[in-house]
Amino acid sequence: MNDIQKKLTDRLLSSDFNNYPASLSHGKMGLSIYFYQLSKIESNPEYLIKAEQLLDEIFQHDLSVNDAVDVETGLAGIGLGVVWLVKNRFLEEDLNELLEVIDDAVYRRIAFSKDPSDFSAILLLHLTGYLYIRLKEQTDTNLRILYQDLIIKVLNMLYHQIDDEFLNESYSFSICHYQLPVWLWIISKLLEADFYSERIHKMLDTLQPGILSRFPLLHSNRLFLLWGMLNLKPYLQNAAWNNYIQMLYREISLDEIFENEMKNRKIFISNGLSMVYILLHFINRIFPDYPIPFDPQRIYDRIQNSDAWTVLVERYSFYKIHHGLFNGFPGVQLVLSHIKEHYN
Repeated sequence: MNDIQKKLTDRLLSSDFNNYPASLSHGKMGLSIYFYQLSKIESNPEYLIKAEQLLDEIFQHDLSVNDAVDVETGLAGIGLGVVWLVKNRFLEEDLNELLEVIDDAVYRRIAFSKDPSDFSAILLLHLTGYLYIRLKEQTDTNLRILYQDLIIKVLNMLYHQIDDEFLNESYSFSICHYQLPVWLWIISKLLEADFYSERIHKMLDTLQPGILSRFPLLHSNRLFLLWGMLNLKPYLQNAAWNNYIQMLYREISLDEIFENEMKNRKIFISNGLSMVYILLHFINRIFPDYPIPFDPQRIYDRIQNSDAWTVLVERYSFYKIHHGLFNGFPGVQLVLSHIKEHYN
């Protein structure tokens, strides 16, 4: 952590968090994860104290009154953050007990809704992902059936909302606005769990022309879509899908991404170089048949030399926008630490 990054972290550490939302992307849940991880990286007990304080503040409030249930700003994101903390052994507690209030609120929102228009496609996408993660953790038969029923309902509601906007790439690289790769990842995980497989394959068959007739203009979006497609590849039954994957793989230029699509301040997880690194790292690690050689030092240096760091210190309005885990410098600092740990 350089001097500017330490200064930003110290500013965050001394912040008044009373007006911060509880959310994963921009609020206390994401920052709790940041400080938990940072306490491990830096061996600093002050960071651990702040991480625990933020988590306590989240659970001291009545989460059931939170109207938002999405991942970015709502309860599903808080739930996923808690799952991450337990899985990484920062918390030693029962997940079902920790998430009871959140799961009850999500259940009520889904089960008692009579109007499908109450749910946007992106909200349904988030809920499907969250419910899959929760299903994966269940050993009790009755709870598994409950989560399976909820997934079936939400997945079918989502399927009926998949339109051109859902399938189209975003105009600029953004993991929040390009929904197709995330949907492909979620259904790959459901197929891996051998859950609702026949229906999912019928969905894929119906959507195949719409998906395969599009090809992203942005190379960063091609990379994101390739990640989604490769997760689904073991379950695809049509050669046209594999041909499309090969074309995606061939038509990704990292130089185009680095030189033209990732401008100087695009360093964040939500829309920049940090996410490009995450995608490259996982594709190379999980899908060795589709290697994409890259220089992690190039990414590290580009991020470190970005003038975003100076602007974060000097312009408070920019800092306020970019102080969260996904869309801010905390997530970027964790990515830089990951690069140093795995590639240096």
